[in-house]
Formats: sequence, structure tokens, C-alpha cells
Amino acid sequence: MKRMKKNIFLWIFIVVFSIGSHLYAGEITQNPGKNLIKRYAVVVGANDGGKDRVRLRYAVSDAKAMSQVFKELGGVMEDDNLLLLNPNVRTFYAEIGKLQTRMEKTRSEYGRVEIIFYYSGHSDEKSILLGEEKISYGDFRQTINSMPADVHIAILDSCLSGAFVRLKGGKKKKPFLIDEAYDMKGYAFMTSSSATEASQESDLLEGSFFTHYLISGIRGAADLSQDGRVTLNEAYQFTFNETLAETTKTMSGPQHPYYDIEMSGTGDVVITDIRKGSAILVLEPEISGRIFIHDQKNSLVVELTKPVGRKIELGLEEGEYRVINLLEGQVFESKIKLQSGSEFIISAEDFSKFDKKYTTPRGARSIQIQKETLLKKKSKLLIYGELGSKTTSINSATGLLLGPGAGLTFGQTFSVGIAKYSKSNHAGGDPGDFNYGGFTFAYAFNREKKFHWRITALVGSGDTIGSQVFYIFEPGAEIILNLSSIVRIQAGISIPIVDSKSVGFSGPIINVAFQFGK
Repeated sequence: MKRMKKNIFLWIFIVVFSIGSHLYAGEITQNPGKNLIKRYAVVVGANDGGKDRVRLRYAVSDAKAMSQVFKELGGVMEDDNLLLLNPNVRTFYAEIGKLQTRMEKTRSEYGRVEIIFYYSGHSDEKSILLGEEKISYGDFRQTINSMPADVHIAILDSCLSGAFVRLKGGKKKKPFLIDEAYDMKGYAFMTSSSATEASQESDLLEGSFFTHYLISGIRGAADLSQDGRVTLNEAYQFTFNETLAETTKTMSGPQHPYYDIEMSGTGDVVITDIRKGSAILVLEPEISGRIFIHDQKNSLVVELTKPVGRKIELGLEEGEYRVINLLEGQVFESKIKLQSGSEFIISAEDFSKFDKKYTTPRGARSIQIQKETLLKKKSKLLIYGELGSKTTSINSATGLLLGPGAGLTFGQTFSVGIAKYSKSNHAGGDPGDFNYGGFTFAYAFNREKKFHWRITALVGSGDTIGSQVFYIFEPGAEIILNLSSIVRIQAGISIPIVDSKSVGFSGPIINVAFQFGK
């Protein structure tokens, strides 16, 4: 009898378990996303902080770089990555409202929803600044909290941004945080500086210290656990140490990032998955020293200190890179090419030693090291030559002037040179009876692009028939087509302004030239 009861209970248990398993499987099938994480990003870059503040140079480019990392490694889909560049307050709230509506419609499809806010720009003790307009920290925080998400992360790279954390009593953490259990529901706020400090940009880095090291960290440099993922805690530790170490040497003084986290539950917030990158660069354990990684445009994309014995994986875009290793006062270099979907392993044997030796302490940036690592493309003094033609009306007839020019280009943008032009046809007289020249000046915009433009000026003198001397100032503008890295075609218009009415210019000048050189 007892045995029969046991069999009956056993069969009941099997039937109930089977039914429950079937129902659970049906629920999973009907709602396959219940255990998935959905992540959104709002990235704002604003160079303009109002007429009373110096216009920032790199807030917009920092925002673009951060947005790109979120897409590559942060699990944010293209449609879920909202990038706002120099928005006004109305545009900011309008775009946030659209995103909020879309999030509410799809909220039930996912087990957990996360949103990351990133802001790079000006701020004061009470507000972030969008041009002449302001959004108070209280309103900004309320906007973040109102988004239908389980996890809210805010990252502010702006002066005095620590006041944003202080609204709820956030306090400065030590450089190394104790690993604790974090919840998957709650908020985390990270700011680039304290409530009384300036957040600093660097022309050497072409960006802010804070964002530069944050991006380096979440690309893999901060992965202390070596599990291929970077958590919020790891990212903060790395960014704090690097930002503080480098800003200690600046005129504005040390900059201390702030961090405040309030979550309940277990786990940690993973910011990036390095393995999701289009290409993986692996630094072997035997490599040590300060590492600088530059892309094809020679922009510094990652910077870190590599300890011996630790393998580091970095998620990067495909392309060619230059890896610099500063070790014990010596400089080593390796040029690599990363391909999408592949892993590139670099070891100490892959580096070539430079002839020059530097005795600079770890992390310092002497002028010599700047030239070899951070400032190579800006430190060059480039020489150019050109053959130009000018078409205009001279003595009521169309005249063609030809002539050579040469000069120097500084920082790939500003040029100083000399040029001389002589009339080559019989318009208004014999060839060569009209000529002028002098010093030339030019400033180019977006010179690295295939099509770009520049403003020009010529200051000099000339002479006409009978050796009549005149002085000329000739401002203008030109469109430039880069045929290659050393050959360009220039076409534009200029206005001759002379000191004598007897000189035969009677209209603008059409300029065409071939320029050779870097």
C-alpha cells in the first residue's frame, strides 16, 4: 500500500513537472526577450557655452568618439544611439521626448532596459550650458530618471560637474574601489571633475583628459579582470587614475573625477564587451611600459600603462595603426593592420627601436616624446611650391598672369609664402609689362578632406608700363581638391585693392593653381 502511494505521488510529480515545464517553455517562446538587455544611449556634445565663455574645441569630437564606442562595443544599436551636436534646449527636450516614447512602446519586450547619458561641454555650479541657454542639474537629473529604464547611467565631462553628483550627497571615491555587489536596477553617475574643479581639454590629445582616458579604458585598457568586458567600476578606476596623473602636470592643476552609484541586487554594470569590436588587438603579457596607439590619421585613440605579465585586449575598428611603446627611457614602434572579425596579437619582438633615446619619467610628456607620439602630425613644418594663374581685366582687356610661388605650412593649416605674377598676353600692352607679387598667407579648413577650402591674402607691390609702382592687398577664398597627398588643384576668387587709380584692375581676379608638397 505504501509502495502504491509512493508511485502515485511520483506520477503526480512527473505530470505536474511536465505541465509546468511546458507552460514555462511556452512563456519563453511567446516572450523570448524577457531575459534580454536593451540599451539606449543619449550623447550630447556642445562646444558653445555662451558669449562669456571660451568656445571649446573638442566637446563635439569627444561626443562623436563616445557615440562610436557605444555602437562598436557597448551593445547600442544604430537606431537607439541618439547623438546631439550643439543642440539648443528645445531640440534637446524634443529628441529626448521622441526617444522616451519609443522606449515606452518596447519596454515590455525586454527583461532589463538600460540608458546611458553622456554630455561633453560647458557647465557651471548649477547647470549644463547649451549656448546661451541652460538646463539645471535638477532638471537634467529628472530627465534622466524619467526615462523608462531599470538602469540609468550619466557621464558628464564638464567644469564643476561634481555638483551634479552632490545633489544627492554623492562623495568622492578613493582611486581604487572595493568590489561590491551592484544591482541591475538603480543609477550610476560619473563626472569628470569635482564641484570646484575645471575639466580640461588637451591639444596634445585633441580631446579632454577625462573622455580620452574613459574611451581608452572602455576599449579594453580598464579590463583588470581580463574577462573581455569592462564594467562601470573598472572604467572609473582606470579613468580616475589616468586623469589625475596627467592633469597634475597641467597649469590648471589636478582634476578628480567623481563617482556615485546607488543600485540594489547583485552583479555589475558591463559598459563594453571588447569582443564585440570589429577587430581585436592583443598586447602580449611580456610587453610593458606606456602604450600609445594612433590610427591612420595619426589621432591618438588609446593610451595606457601596460604592466608586465598582464595580457590586454583592445576593441578597435579595422584599419592601420601605429603602436608606440615607451619603456625605460627608450621608444619602440610597431605598425600594424587590423582586419574586421580578426584578432591581431602583438608581442615585444614586433616592436622596432628608435635611434633616439629619451630619459623621461614614466607618463611624462617631454617635447621629444610629444614629437614621437602625440604631436607628429602637428609638429611638421611643411614646404610647398605652386604654379598659379590669375585671370582679370587689365586696362579694359582680359589679362592672364602666370607665376610661381613657394612657402611653408605650419600645423597643416596656416601657410606663409611668396609669389610673383607677370602678364603673359598682349591685353593692354606687351607681355611682361604688368607684374606684381609679395607675401602670401592662407588658412585652410578641414585640410585632410578631399575637398576643402581656405582663405587667402597677398600683400605686396607691382609695376606697370613706365615702371609705375603700386601697392596691393588681395584677399580671397579658394576651393581645393586633393589629387593625392602631395598634389592639389586650387580655384578661387580674390579682390585686388591698390593704392593708385591709374593701375588697370577693373574687377575681381579668378585664380587657378597647382600646388605640390605636403
